[in-house]
Amino acid sequence: EIMKKYFLMVATVIISASAYAYDVSGDSFKAKFVIDSVNVGKYESTFNFSSDDTGQYGKVYLSYTLKSNRNITTSGTWTGHGRGINSDGVLARGDLMGVWTMDGTKIHIKSLDSVSDGINYVEATIDLLKGEMESEVFKVE
Repeated sequence: EIMKKYFLMVATVIISASAYAYDVSGDSFKAKFVIDSVNVGKYESTFNFSSDDTGQYGKVYLSYTLKSNRNITTSGTWTGHGRGINSDGVLARGDLMGVWTMDGTKIHIKSLDSVSDGINYVEATIDLLKGEMESEVFKVE
């Protein structure tokens, strides 16, 4: 009986903690990108994006290569690179990586990015019909 109560208490604590594990908060900025081009392969697609105003990074160019999970065609992993230059001439560079899922005509992106000024967490949605991506960028401390 004591072990059963202990197990239930531990399970409740773990489930409660994991429920808050994906809550993203803190300072962030939003950015909107245009899809400039798409290169399609058998199991991957590369999207090239640009944005005129992306927070402290200024004008930004991104390239995301999405690879499909061969067993689940509506999700996978991706890698990419980014470059930005602001009005002060400061160049930012980034190595980008994460996971994606697809829901209808939209691709949802989650990533942890290593950039010139630290690490960012990004949530984004690519709208394939509109030809754009909306993102929110959070600084990871």
